[in-house]
Amino acid sequence: MILVFLALAFVGCKDTEPVTPEAVEVQEMAVNIDHAFDNEPLAFLTKEYSLASGEKVFFKRLAYLLADFYLIKADDTRVNLADQYALLNPKSDPSNFTLLNIPMGEYKAFGFSIGLDSIINHGNPNQYPATHPLSPINNSLYWSWQGGYVFTAIEGDVVGTTDNFIFHLAGSNNKIDFEFPVTFTKGMAALDANLTYNLAEAFKNPDMFSLTSDGRSTHTTTDPVTVKLTSNMADIFNLDAITTAVE
Repeated sequence: MILVFLALAFVGCKDTEPVTPEAVEVQEMAVNIDHAFDNEPLAFLTKEYSLASGEKVFFKRLAYLLADFYLIKADDTRVNLADQYALLNPKSDPSNFTLLNIPMGEYKAFGFSIGLDSIINHGNPNQYPATHPLSPINNSLYWSWQGGYVFTAIEGDVVGTTDNFIFHLAGSNNKIDFEFPVTFTKGMAALDANLTYNLAEAFKNPDMFSLTSDGRSTHTTTDPVTVKLTSNMADIFNLDAITTAVE
């Protein structure tokens, strides 16, 4: 009896093998956007910037909408990240958001748009919950009198004068599409994407924009100010990298 008891005690005290937790796929990509004016971080109200025209300004507001996110796989399959939107307001809010439903695979491009297609732009904004980027409750870019959204708002003051500028760029004809060639692998872990938004580009490439000669405001979708600024914004983004997130 004593021997049996000792054997049972030995078995009961034997160390158990550690259980390795099963890996869980995370289908997310965290997107971070650095806002700059050429080589300087973008600041509001506190820093003076020189436009390509030589005019000096303070920026008071920058806000814009991103939509139509997608990825291109190495075999040219397009992965649309449907019904995902981002409202960026770098003066007051963090400039990051998370994209969902990204499958594993080898990829070669990442794309998105500033602005919305006509159906979404002129749809019913009250369909969205209050926390949604397109909800007019918290989205100051909703243009109620036009029945659509402002895609980009740029506002500021001209240094040394009482003049200000207000650019509200809208209209589905002015949606700006971006696609960045980039090679990366989506495995089990999430991804990190880092981009830079260079506001200086809106005022210089391909055509220099002058507040004095081109104008200091726009509120329509077809006037020359809207067309020129929107054209210049075609290279306002730069994709720095897409990498596997560090846990």
